[in-house]
Amino acid sequence: MSALVDFLRTFGPIATSDSLCDENLRETQATFSVASLDTPAPRANDLHRAILGASPINVILTGTAGDGKTYHIRQFFMATYKERAAEWPGEEGVLRLPLPDGRELRVIRDLSEVSDSEKAAELRAFTAALLGETPERIYLVAANDGQLLKYFRDAAAQEGTEAARAQVLHQRLSEMLREEREHRDDLKLHLINLSRTWSEAVVDSIFDAVLEHPSWDYECDKCPSLASHSPCPIRLNRSLLRNGEGGETVFRKRIKEALRLAAANDQHIPIRQLLTLVVNIILGDSNRPDDPLLDCASARLHAQARRYATTNPYNNAVGLNLRTERRRANRVFNVFEVLAVGFETNNLIDSALVQNQPAELYEALFNDDLVYGRDLFEPLRDAYFKCGGVGTSGASDATIRAFRLGLEAQRRRAFFRLPSEGAREMARPWRLSIFQHGGDYLKLLAVLKEGAVREAVDPFTRQLLRGLNRAFTGMMAADEERLWFAGTIGKTDNVAGRIATLEPIERTSATYFNVRLALDLVGRPCLRVMPPRMAPQRAVSELPLRPLLFEYLMRVASGSLPSSFSRQCHQEIRHFALVTQTAMQRMMASDEDQPQVVRILTLGGRGEIQAQPLEV
Repeated sequence: MSALVDFLRTFGPIATSDSLCDENLRETQATFSVASLDTPAPRANDLHRAILGASPINVILTGTAGDGKTYHIRQFFMATYKERAAEWPGEEGVLRLPLPDGRELRVIRDLSEVSDSEKAAELRAFTAALLGETPERIYLVAANDGQLLKYFRDAAAQEGTEAARAQVLHQRLSEMLREEREHRDDLKLHLINLSRTWSEAVVDSIFDAVLEHPSWDYECDKCPSLASHSPCPIRLNRSLLRNGEGGETVFRKRIKEALRLAAANDQHIPIRQLLTLVVNIILGDSNRPDDPLLDCASARLHAQARRYATTNPYNNAVGLNLRTERRRANRVFNVFEVLAVGFETNNLIDSALVQNQPAELYEALFNDDLVYGRDLFEPLRDAYFKCGGVGTSGASDATIRAFRLGLEAQRRRAFFRLPSEGAREMARPWRLSIFQHGGDYLKLLAVLKEGAVREAVDPFTRQLLRGLNRAFTGMMAADEERLWFAGTIGKTDNVAGRIATLEPIERTSATYFNVRLALDLVGRPCLRVMPPRMAPQRAVSELPLRPLLFEYLMRVASGSLPSSFSRQCHQEIRHFALVTQTAMQRMMASDEDQPQVVRILTLGGRGEIQAQPLEV
């Protein structure tokens, strides 16, 4: 039996996962006598600079549960006060510590755990520190978004001189959270929202902390299953996630891509949930819904019976080893549920899976993963063909159902294992998800992050303009050099129209408004409308391109109008059009009365938008 495996089980999606809380982690490590999981605190450097720099400033760590707020504070404490390590976490809600320059540091490791009397006693000093009135005292506080705002909202509702000051702080903090700002001039504060922290390096460090734990080597070396011809499912699943000499595994890369896409879609996954994900991939077992994680004993039994269908890591990645209610209680699995991985059909990939054609795609899908590929699927496929398939008298419901579930599992495996740049467009992994242009979105993110070279960005800009023009006009326009804000006149239920009151915005222009792709404050692509180059280069408006809206526009640009989410997306682009037109009209306004020009839009022979002006 492996103490490490038993230790990792406590991080999985089970009811007794107390070790996922930083407060209980050290106790859990001592219970199983294993080394800690060493993962970095992603904003640790910012925390140290803010408090120990030349101009110390208060720090509030906020975000949702599981983001690592307490972990950041513990890391800071252990690094700065090594000689006082035994005092952590302490009995009091407020920990008072000396700083190297003689100032006092007050640490509140979790605002929700501080008693009401302690909160009231600390209010005046905390308020004064945030307003910059007491530079000799610095605060380091961890609090969820709601807790932080409630603290000052409750204080503002009380009688006394501090109520008005608390109201001011409540308003300013609300604005910072809403506008995703970390600083403002009228507060001595660095507000770090861990819910807005995305780092591929952090995801890798969490995976490596589990996959490369030193106990794997010496504990697994003693296992009698090593002599068996049937691989241990725990070791097998771990090997599929580990990076090797050839670089990063496609499985691991695809998981990170899905998480990145989710972050851009405002689906933040806390560090706590990332640990749950990697543990579930390695240890997941659908054979026992009430205890859905392997231990060494059950792993040996599965290996002896070659019962690998229940330990499938690709199914575990989406939480299929869990009961529905438990799976949905863990937000990390919702990432893949939204993608519908395994349920989206694809004729080319289905043909390779079922008919073994085209041969090169079949080999790519099956040659390097025999246990979870050919060994699992071919018996189901052969049984299905042997009985004649759907609609024949020899096909039992059990045979058909087993084949369908097996096909879904193989599509899921294909999504996690196919290379991003397949030779055929329909053989690319994102074609097996609802976000069929997910790969394009990730490319755009990478291009913008690297510096937005025009030649690399232009193809995306053109497609987005074509999609916007088609969505605004309802016509199959091919215009991708100009953006027309078309609409209707009067009240109508029609979401598209062919009337424009402004000249179109050029894709590139030095003398008129133009459009530009850039990254917004949270690192997400956005389409900005920029003024002429002789004017100050401040965006007139911007359209945040979440993956859902990007998918909508790319599909529309390709000739389809997906009704499943078109209404929500159309409301977003109509709002963008309204804001932009209002701003442009304000900038172009003159004192002289001029006739209103209305443009009737039609399509030319090549799909270009043509305008017939009418003066009103």
